[in-house]
Amino acid sequence: MLFVNNLPVLATPFEVLQELKAQLHANGIERFAEFKIGVNNIQFSCPIHKDGQERRPSCGLLTENPKDPHNTGLVHCFTCGYSATIEEMISHCFGYDDIGNYGREWLVKNFLTISVEYRKDLALNFARKLGQEACAYEYISEYELNRYRYIHSYMYKRKLTDEIIEKFDVGYDKDFMLKDVRIPCITFPVRDEQGRTLFFVRRAIHQKLFHYPEGVNKPVYGLYELPKDAKEVYICESVINALTCYVYGKCAVALLGTGTDFQYEQLKRLPVRNYILAFDPDSAGRKASERFKKALGKYKIITEVVIEDKGKDINDLSYEEFINLKKYF
Repeated sequence: MLFVNNLPVLATPFEVLQELKAQLHANGIERFAEFKIGVNNIQFSCPIHKDGQERRPSCGLLTENPKDPHNTGLVHCFTCGYSATIEEMISHCFGYDDIGNYGREWLVKNFLTISVEYRKDLALNFARKLGQEACAYEYISEYELNRYRYIHSYMYKRKLTDEIIEKFDVGYDKDFMLKDVRIPCITFPVRDEQGRTLFFVRRAIHQKLFHYPEGVNKPVYGLYELPKDAKEVYICESVINALTCYVYGKCAVALLGTGTDFQYEQLKRLPVRNYILAFDPDSAGRKASERFKKALGKYKIITEVVIEDKGKDINDLSYEEFINLKKYF
């Protein structure tokens, strides 16, 4: 198991390396020609020497350390002597010499792991009452939804209002367990177009962690709550960015990532003429924008907002910054 800032990466080391190889290839960088899985390590073609094109794997990633489970993810090449953490190796592969900072953010972006944000303890407000009746549904029941219908002050720190909290049924789960780690989270029910709850997206309140159930086919978040007469809709990556758009008076949905063919088909059928892309201002966001335009450019009018500060997303913007965003086709 791999860890970042003492919390688990939500993928196996082999899955991480496979995704890294695929994204490097998409950027015209060929690395990791071969993988060999061992008992507590994975061997691969060293990405450092011979321009990453050596014939036989000589580099290894430590995937398990019984004496210190958190001391996994170390990389060492027995040919050139390269030694680093997996975060540092990822940074190097993408051309960054930053002590692994880019690598950590890459892991956060792709595997929903964590970038710690230290905050003071937050007070609870139990003004919303827990329902007493249990109802059985084919999907997630009203009883299950009632378990999380509490208010937490972190909701307001992320600029949510009482109206938006109620409209989207945002809740609080204080006992969510992830690989034996208790992580208090805000919950966001994901509904289908008929309003049936499919699963929860969770956002940790003490660190940067989004969690989705494994193996789910993610629909477009917010289709059920979208006004029937909506003429333009903002397209965001995350739930919180979409809800921030609503707080600022604009209709929005979230792709819970960077977009899939299934979601494109849902949006193609939607009787909305104008889509405004509001993806994160990073390389993944730019690729998401390109894919979206390619998939729906023939069917919808598509514009895009420009966030000048590359370190911000929609939720980081003030109302004035949001309404003054430049748009272009």
